[in-house]
Amino acid sequence: MDKIKYVTVPEGARIIVISDIHGELDLLQGLLEKVQFKEEDFLIINGDLAEKGHNSTGVVRYVMDLEKRYPHVYVTEGNCEAIIDELMRENPKLLNYLRNRPNTLYNEWLTEIDYAVNETTTVEYIKDLLTTHYADEIEWLSQLPTAIETENYIFVHAGLEHIEDWKETDREKALTLPAFMEHSHLANKYVIVGHWPVINYSRDVPTHNPIVEKEKKIIATDGGNVIKSSGQLNAFLIKTTQSEDSFSYQSLDRLDKVKVEQDYEGDPTMVRALHYPHYDVEPIRREEHFTLCSQPDSGQMLYVKNEYISEDEEGNFCSTSDISCAHLNVREGEEVSVLDNSCSGFTLIKKDGDIGWIKKGIVE
Repeated sequence: MDKIKYVTVPEGARIIVISDIHGELDLLQGLLEKVQFKEEDFLIINGDLAEKGHNSTGVVRYVMDLEKRYPHVYVTEGNCEAIIDELMRENPKLLNYLRNRPNTLYNEWLTEIDYAVNETTTVEYIKDLLTTHYADEIEWLSQLPTAIETENYIFVHAGLEHIEDWKETDREKALTLPAFMEHSHLANKYVIVGHWPVINYSRDVPTHNPIVEKEKKIIATDGGNVIKSSGQLNAFLIKTTQSEDSFSYQSLDRLDKVKVEQDYEGDPTMVRALHYPHYDVEPIRREEHFTLCSQPDSGQMLYVKNEYISEDEEGNFCSTSDISCAHLNVREGEEVSVLDNSCSGFTLIKKDGDIGWIKKGIVE
C-alpha cells in the first residue's frame, strides 16, 4: 500500500466518518447537517463516493469543495474510485462497464459533454475526452490515499491483511476485502472500514447501524446505502478524549415513516437473517406464517417468512432476497418505516436501523 496519509487529531476533537455515499449527494448533505458538521470537526470520507447512485458527479465536486473550504476534510479511495486506474491504463473492459452501468461517474461525465458510447467507441477515445474535460477531478481521484492513519485509528475502505506491518497490505485487498469483521489484523489500532454492508454480518437482529468489535479493534460503518433497499447512510462519530474515546452515530435514509399505533412484543426466539451471499435454506417445518429452516452455510436454525422462500427446478430452496428472520418490539407513538406489508399476518419494518417483523395492524 503506497498511498498512506498521516493525520494528527488533537485531544477533544470530533471525528466524523462517512463511507459508501455512492452518488447520493442530498443524503450526504442532509447527514452533515444532521450531525451539525463544523469547521473544527475532522471529516473522513472513507471511500466509495461514486457509482451506483444518481449523482456521482455532484458528490465528487461537493467533497472536493469541502476539502478546499474546511481545514480537516480527508478522503480515502474506495474500489469505486479505483476504476480511475482502468481509464488511465486504457483497459478495454471499461467499455462494457460503461454500457452495463448507467449509474456511473464516467457515464455522468459523458452525458454532461453530450457524448454517448456506441459501437465505434474506443477506450482510448473515452480517456482523451474525459482527461480533457475533467482533468482536475481525475487528478484528485488518482491522488486519494488508500489509508489514513491517526494516533488511534486507521481508516481504510475495505480492510487490512493479517500481517505484521499493516502498511504492506496489498492495495487491491485494502479496497475490496469482503467481510473484514470476520477477519483480524495486527495493527494495534482501531481499523475503521466501509465497503461491506454491516447487515451482511450475522446478528440476532439484523441492523444497518455501525458495528464496533472492541476485541478485534474493527469498526464497520457501511449502512448499505443504495446497495440495500432498506439501507442508510451512516455517520460514525468519535469524540476524542485523554482516556477512552466515545463512539456514537447518526444516519439518514429515504424511507417514509409511519406511527406505531399500539405496543407489540416480538417473539425473542425469532432472530437473525438470511443475507448475501448465504441464501440457501433447507425447510424443516412449515407453519402458518413462517417456515423453520436450517441454513447450511452457518448451521443456524431460522424462521423464514413463507413468502420469501422459493424452490428451483432441481428442488433446492433459497431466499428470494435478503430477509430478516427477527421480530421487533415497538411502542405506541414510535416512528418506523414499512418495508413489506404484502405478506400474511406480519409486516416487515425498519426501526432505528434494525430490520424485523411485527404483527399486521400495529402500524398505520
